[in-house]
Amino acid sequence: MQFFNIPALLPQFFPSPLYWLSSGLIWNLLYGSTYLLLFSRLSNIHFKWWYFIIAGFIYSFAISLVGNILVILIMLLIIYYFVVHRQISFNIIGNQFIYANFILLITFGCFGSLITFLYNLLVKVPNYNFVYYVLGNLKIIVSFCVAYGIIIWTKKLFNSYINNVVIPYPVLAWIISILMLTFLLYEFRVNGGGHPNKLSITIAVTLSYGIIALIVIKGFTNYYRQKALATTLKFEVDNLQYYTSHIEEMYDELRRFRHDYKNVLYSLTGSLENNDVTEARNILNRVLIPSEDSITQKTSVLSQLENVQNLDLKSLIYNKAMTALKDNLKLTIEIDEPIKFSNVIEPLDLIRILSNLLDNAIKAAKQSKDRQVSISLFTKDNNQWIIVGNSTKTKSLNLQQLSNNHNNLESTHGLGLKNLRMILARYPQVQHELSSKDYWFQQVIVIPSK
Repeated sequence: MQFFNIPALLPQFFPSPLYWLSSGLIWNLLYGSTYLLLFSRLSNIHFKWWYFIIAGFIYSFAISLVGNILVILIMLLIIYYFVVHRQISFNIIGNQFIYANFILLITFGCFGSLITFLYNLLVKVPNYNFVYYVLGNLKIIVSFCVAYGIIIWTKKLFNSYINNVVIPYPVLAWIISILMLTFLLYEFRVNGGGHPNKLSITIAVTLSYGIIALIVIKGFTNYYRQKALATTLKFEVDNLQYYTSHIEEMYDELRRFRHDYKNVLYSLTGSLENNDVTEARNILNRVLIPSEDSITQKTSVLSQLENVQNLDLKSLIYNKAMTALKDNLKLTIEIDEPIKFSNVIEPLDLIRILSNLLDNAIKAAKQSKDRQVSISLFTKDNNQWIIVGNSTKTKSLNLQQLSNNHNNLESTHGLGLKNLRMILARYPQVQHELSSKDYWFQQVIVIPSK
């Protein structure tokens, strides 16, 4: 087993120019491009045409165990730094890319070996130069087509795996990915699966790797999804209890207010009968106005939240709104029409998104002079809009530095923004915009209704 080889790319290393064209150029371009296309289909990340040429050159070094590992690492770094510009977690990209590589390795191990076997079986005097330099193109095309179908078939499962395992449990996810790459050890150890005596073993071992990997992915996904659902349910129940308790508190406040209101009327009547206007004004300022302001704030929040038809989101917003009011922030809520968010975004992710936006807005507003937070939910042009804004300490924020999570005054939003983009990376159809000017920072989430 050779651990590392330098590829022969120049024409003089091939038996003929035709073999050089077929294997040295076309094969390498196909080989690198197929991995990139599978990853693109899985991740919804699109590449410029020159990246396929770069991938073709880099994957020409994938002719040994160490070469394959280095190629995967180099391609990951290129994608992370030059394609997505670090806007998507390396953890997500890495697991997606390794999975795409693994699927193609599995299909190539099966169908590549089968095509070689059939050629040897059908041709009386096999041309091994043809097998080595030309037939590989057919093998990679057939393997890619099968792998592409598997990627489409398992994409929903793998996206769920990303949400429930890769992001919350990255160490476990990387262990699984590394175990998938151990297939390379078998591939380069066996070397020559097209031989009749090894075909059945090659296909059996290769299929076993693929099936076991999918079973492991599905098993961990289902387990942690159920665990996440239980956590979400507890979160919803806690918020609902908080919401209900505040309604009960408001009812008690209204009942006390009505009782106090009668006593205040008697006191006002006595003061006015004695022409003591100053005392009457003091009674109003001391008793009625503070009680009325407290009740008005809470009823205003509740009246706006009547239009939110997602109970979990309604409870969450109310919880955050009460937090903002306790911190003496100026809160504005605009939900003028009924709105029920679609299932374009998973309910747990939608809770995380809204919680992230509100937590960071409240935290930043507390540090600002104006101490303002605004929340707006509405439907427009078949899209559902979430707009959260807050006053800022500085006139404008450096959005570039904010996106990169630099450790400065803007880091109030920086870490939250990074976490938010990690969630939104799984929903390319959802738009995310942010702006900052005149001591005001605003984030806009636009979700398709369907």
